[in-house]
Amino acid sequence: MQGICNSPETGPEQDGKGFQECQRCPRLIVCQKLSKRFGENFALREISFSADGKIAVFGHNGAGKSTLVKILAGILKPSSGKVEIFGLEPRKSSNLRRRIGVVTHNPMLYRELTVRENLEFYSKIYQAGNWGIVCSLGLKEKLNFRISELSEGFVQRVAIARALMINPKLLILDEALSGLDAESREVVLRIMQEFDGILVFSTHQFEDAEFCDSFIVLERGRLVYFGESYEKAVRSLSAR
Repeated sequence: MQGICNSPETGPEQDGKGFQECQRCPRLIVCQKLSKRFGENFALREISFSADGKIAVFGHNGAGKSTLVKILAGILKPSSGKVEIFGLEPRKSSNLRRRIGVVTHNPMLYRELTVRENLEFYSKIYQAGNWGIVCSLGLKEKLNFRISELSEGFVQRVAIARALMINPKLLILDEALSGLDAESREVVLRIMQEFDGILVFSTHQFEDAEFCDSFIVLERGRLVYFGESYEKAVRSLSAR
């Protein structure tokens, strides 16, 4: 089982040009006293953990889940503390950010373009194209549909396809199952379980994440549980 990494050596092996992974911890996220403030309000307070594999982030609405995953993705800058992925800081390494696939509440798709046009656009930007994911997500028959013509479930599938087109080392999904129909939910869960890399999956429905290797529980911006026990994570969340 992948999960918590206890290696003291988390520094990167890199040549200054490309992207290489840490040799001792090849698939590792490290957060040290990570905090994020918006004005006088703390969204995160001194979060610390190190993990790899498939990581679930639990918490009720407003717990800080989206803030944490956006910091991991390099979208937000922490107010204090440090985050490293493969020994690199997301906000400072464009090479690292190019290996992170992200799906947030905003699908980042052009609604008047077709599915094919959206995926071609992103594959050109990142100079990559894992088109096999189109079939895996059941999108082959939807390639010529505009995004505006699709159901919410299919829009989410396209957003995940966009994130996976670049063959990411890290896939971040923020409430990816929220509001999906049963078929799309099953498809997305299967893709998450089969993903061969680090997966960070935030949700307020803990039953969606039982397959994960490690679990983070947030409450009002504080880390109240981190470990490999699904049962302890559920009890920690349920007690709040």
